[in-house]
Order: sequence, then C-alpha cells, then structure tokens
Amino acid sequence: MTKKKSYIYRGFERFWHWSQALLIFFLALTGFEIHGTFTIFGFENVVRWHDIAAWAFLVLIVFAIFWHFVTGEWKQYIPTTKYIKAQAAYYISGIFKGAPHPTHKTIYNKFNPLQRMIYLGLKLLVIPVQVLTGFIYMFYIYPDNPFQLSGLNVVALIHTFGAFTLLSFVVAHVYLTTTGDTPLSSIKAMITGWEVVDIDEKEEHKLHMQHAVDESAAGYYRIDREGIIIDVNEAWLKMFKCKDRTKVISKHYSFTRDKKDLKDLDDLVKRVLNGEVITGLPATRQCMDGSKGKHLLSANPVIEEDRITGMEGFILDITDTEDSTK
Repeated sequence: MTKKKSYIYRGFERFWHWSQALLIFFLALTGFEIHGTFTIFGFENVVRWHDIAAWAFLVLIVFAIFWHFVTGEWKQYIPTTKYIKAQAAYYISGIFKGAPHPTHKTIYNKFNPLQRMIYLGLKLLVIPVQVLTGFIYMFYIYPDNPFQLSGLNVVALIHTFGAFTLLSFVVAHVYLTTTGDTPLSSIKAMITGWEVVDIDEKEEHKLHMQHAVDESAAGYYRIDREGIIIDVNEAWLKMFKCKDRTKVISKHYSFTRDKKDLKDLDDLVKRVLNGEVITGLPATRQCMDGSKGKHLLSANPVIEEDRITGMEGFILDITDTEDSTK
C-alpha cells in the first residue's frame, strides 16, 4: 500500500455536508426549545425559526437528490456485505489496537460497508420520517389546518425519537472523524476536498479504467473465446438501441450483425483470438430494433495468465457522419 493525496469530496458535496450539519443542529436546538427543555428564542419565535429551517432542509434534500443522480454519486450508497464483519470488528476492537483499516477510501469508494448501511438508512428511513412527521405537526397546529388527525402525541414522539437518532449519529460521526491519520485530517478533507488515503495502485488503476469504460461515449464490449458477450457499457447498449442489458449479456455476438456480414465478423474474431490487434475498422451493426448503424471498431485480445481468454474493444458511432456524406 502507498499513500496518495486524492480529491475525494467535490464542491457541492462539501457545501451539502456542512449545510446539512448546521441545519440538523439548528433544528435540534429549536426543536428541544419547543419541547420546553430550555428557553433561548421564546416559543413563538422558536416555532417560526424551526419551520424556516425545516423548509431550508427540504430544499437542500431536493438539490442533494438531484446532484446524486446527475453525478452518479448515488452508487456510493449501494449496500454491500463484503468486509462488513471485518469493519465492525475494526470499530469494536481493532481501532484501539492499531490494526490496519479493512477497507480503503477512493474517489469511487468513499464509504466502508458499515457507513453505506448507516447512510442509506438515514436517507431512506430516518430523514424521510423526520420530514413527514415534522410537516404533519407543522400543518396540524395552524388554525386553518386542512387535516383532521388524531394521535398527535404519537407523531411528536416519533419526531423526537428521530431527532435523538440523528443526534446520536452526529456524535458517532464526529468521533469517527478523529480516527484518521490525525484527529483533524478527515474534517480538513471535508473542507478542502483533498485527503491522504492508503491505496492499492493496481486496484486504483483497475477502478480508474472501469470508471473510464462506464463513462465513455464509445461503446465498450468484451467477449470470451466462445464468442459469448460478457460485458458491455451503457454507450454500447445505446448504439445497439437496447434498454435491457440482460438481453445482451450471455448471448453470442452473432446477433449484432446481419447474416451477410457475419462471416467478416467471424474472421475478425478468429484473428484477434490468435493475437492480432484491430483498430479503426469500419463496420455495420444490426440494432435490436431491426435498424442498422455504422461504427469504427477496435479489438484487442484479452490475456490472462499468459493465455488469450477472449477479446475486448470499443466501437465509435459514425452513423450520422456516414449519412451526411451521402
């Protein structure tokens, strides 16, 4: 493992993080005053400020949801059980013995398995419940209340329990930020965006390449020695006018060409499986809806453990270019 300074947190991500933290603290402060725990603003003022903060929090949530889906950052929260036991053991005892961290942070994998589970639970359960119960309570107390609800005390208790859950998370979160290389390194990273992390250079390269393939405008494909398609990216699916990836994976490549063009493709596959590299070859594809398209094709043998196990490459769409020259 080597250490590398990486740009982990983007500008909006940092703005969202600190704005959310401030709003949670302010909502907790005003919420507990509404409950009569202490007096700072006065009841009428504190209700108004709590309502304003609640609306601001909702607006922030909407923008955050939009940002996560546009940037693809929602994938960071996909739960996984891989290393979850090791991560739990690390927090329970390993962290106090100087044990190495079982997972490593990268720009494509910012959260360990436990963080993914907890953050997803907050986003899908705790925060939605807080928003729902908060707005039920907000509109119920207005004189022109359109709702006729019973059991308001239950709603208030659920909302209060959610507040304690959020505060417990914040306390644990702040504590865990001090367990980095230095007590303030993680906090500094959320201010600047940059953090020094342990990386496996081979794994990092693999992740970068996979990200490049996934985000590429060129269509990526990979087939095994039997001609079975084992991987394609979104751009490839779009070029072949296919919305369902399962209709492609595990199928033979022959369906991607018209029968009269199939022999040329078979010959090309044999050449590549014998070690040849193909670049910039014009080809006509058969799309899933029956239409045709044109592309430039590259193909390389896939070598694993000193033997060719398949082929992979990219296709670059030239259909519009070809049409415009006619």
